[in-house]
Amino acid sequence: MTPTPARRVAVIFVLIAALLGVVAADRMADEPETEVRALPGTETPEAHPASSLSSSWFCPGGPTDGGALGTRIMVMNPESEGVRVVVTAMPQTGDPGQKAFDVGPSSGLPIVLRDIVASPWTAALVEVEGAGVVVEQSVSLPNEFDTSPCAPAASPTWYFASGSTARDATMTVALMNPFPDDAIVDMAFATGEGRRVPGDFEGLVVRGGSVLAVDIGSHVRRQDVVSTEVKARSGRVVASQLLLRSAPGVFGVSLTLGAPRLGKEWVFPDGLAHDGVVERFEFFNPTEQEARVDIELALIEGETEPFEITIPAQGRFTLNPREGDRVPKGVSHAALVTSVNDVPIVATRVFESSTPRVGRSDMLGARRASSRWALAFGSATAVNDEWVIVFNADDQPARVSFTALADGQRIAVEGLQDIEVPAGRRVGFRLTDHIKRDSLPLVVDATRPVFVERALFSSVSTSVGIPLD
Repeated sequence: MTPTPARRVAVIFVLIAALLGVVAADRMADEPETEVRALPGTETPEAHPASSLSSSWFCPGGPTDGGALGTRIMVMNPESEGVRVVVTAMPQTGDPGQKAFDVGPSSGLPIVLRDIVASPWTAALVEVEGAGVVVEQSVSLPNEFDTSPCAPAASPTWYFASGSTARDATMTVALMNPFPDDAIVDMAFATGEGRRVPGDFEGLVVRGGSVLAVDIGSHVRRQDVVSTEVKARSGRVVASQLLLRSAPGVFGVSLTLGAPRLGKEWVFPDGLAHDGVVERFEFFNPTEQEARVDIELALIEGETEPFEITIPAQGRFTLNPREGDRVPKGVSHAALVTSVNDVPIVATRVFESSTPRVGRSDMLGARRASSRWALAFGSATAVNDEWVIVFNADDQPARVSFTALADGQRIAVEGLQDIEVPAGRRVGFRLTDHIKRDSLPLVVDATRPVFVERALFSSVSTSVGIPLD
């Protein structure tokens, strides 16, 4: 009998939990001999300045033991000259591995981390001779996957608004330390039952040149929604979250890079709720003051009053915009989140779909607009349905053009050149109607700063693009 997808994911949960138990006792002793350059002050993943002689990207990674879950990175080079990159794979067990790659101009290079080292969990440091390159990572099951930007900098703090340790969920936070010295990390959580600070998550040692995968459900049990705060007492780390679900009708994988800093404004270019799709916003306020927040929806048709919510100090809040009659079913929208009393928060949008595509994706909001965006992972085929959503929050119209990168060629996507996006509106573009490519790195150029999001539907995967300017 062929196992159902939900049963297949449930079996994987057991394997992952067992692996995490093993790796907690076996830490890497050796450190890679490499100099790591970090981009200071970064609030969101973005390309390093063009003046940079070299640049680094930090990918907290995922399972690489050869099981059903696989982890890879995509190195995208939108520039007119090729670059050389060195990838240091930092496993949770065993010795690190290192491999150099040449990435041609106007191209994307996928790299499977298990081809460098095999380990229950592996992170990747990507060092680039030059600037302009961007890096994303993905974790996949045979029929489900999710993507996330890698980070251009390490930070002493990371925040996640959404997560779950419900009976059908396995939640893992990966802590990557790319530096030679050990980092000491504390973790705290906000749940429906209040703030939690488990003793076993205080003083975690993340060895230099390694990654530590932490099973949150081992101590924060049976919580439908969990928000997470990561603080380093010493050193800096990079943190991401992997959520595996096996609930009936909602199963699969969700990968999220944390927010290194809290913010007063968050933007979500896409939003939709209809039969079979649940959209909700998760908010986390780890500060000592309550936050008063407005959520304004820019509908493609009509208008609606903003939502006004209060997030308690060191607490969290969930908003389902479909509750009530304010948002019509099936009407797409963008969302602008603003803290009206200037208390910074972190905001995440969650999609859970049970039909026709099945899966879950947690996406951190965007922090700034840009006139040039990179989307490294992409696929427009009969199986993979790719959409790009552009939101123009300005009071003037913008015009956008799409360029595909294919083995040194820059392909102007037919029918997607010089398209107007009206002021204050979002427009969704179905790439599958215009181009067919299994691998589709994209550059989106706009005449004014806009916000760009990518949605991939073979399961459900959403991600904000990476600004290039």
